[in-house]
Amino acid sequence: MVFDNLESHQLFPKIKIINNLEIENLKPFKNEKFEIGIFKNIEIEFQNEYIFLGVNKPNSKFTIHQLFSKQVEKHGLEFINIIHKSSAISSTAQFGEGVHINSLVSIAAFTQIGDFVSINRNSSVGHHTKINDFVTINPGANIAGFVEIGKKSLIGMGVNVLDGIIIGENTIVGAGSVVTKNIPDRVIAYGNPCTVIRKNET
Repeated sequence: MVFDNLESHQLFPKIKIINNLEIENLKPFKNEKFEIGIFKNIEIEFQNEYIFLGVNKPNSKFTIHQLFSKQVEKHGLEFINIIHKSSAISSTAQFGEGVHINSLVSIAAFTQIGDFVSINRNSSVGHHTKINDFVTINPGANIAGFVEIGKKSLIGMGVNVLDGIIIGENTIVGAGSVVTKNIPDRVIAYGNPCTVIRKNET
């Protein structure tokens, strides 16, 4: 997805992938238009480069960010935003750093997107909505206006969130849910209407 987003802007930089978990069977990712190097050690030297966290799960993003932030500070680097060219973004929307927005996403006026937020394909975010740091919104989700989504929460595929709803921190909303009432911190919730099922222990 990251390569597709870069390609949409006709950008083909050299890519360094840090496989610090030493995963042996990586899913297919190669794209012949990019020069890709794979490294196992996060302590490689960086020079005049940008950093992007290609991770989707909120808690994983948060953990890996803690590791990379030391490298960023050490080398005077910065985290970049990668936004697919086909997405429709209001000029009044505000973005943090390390944001990843895939194809055909719509973001309406006066929306605030925090650091390291991922919004996947065919999702929409309504006006005056606030999405806090390390949130992931999966494909086809529809977030209405004046919504707030707490830090490190995950919104499942095809979820619909109605106007003015607050979703807490570290919360998972299951795929296909219709969120009609506020959802608290640290829970797993799903259904139509969306209902809290249990605590989120992660």
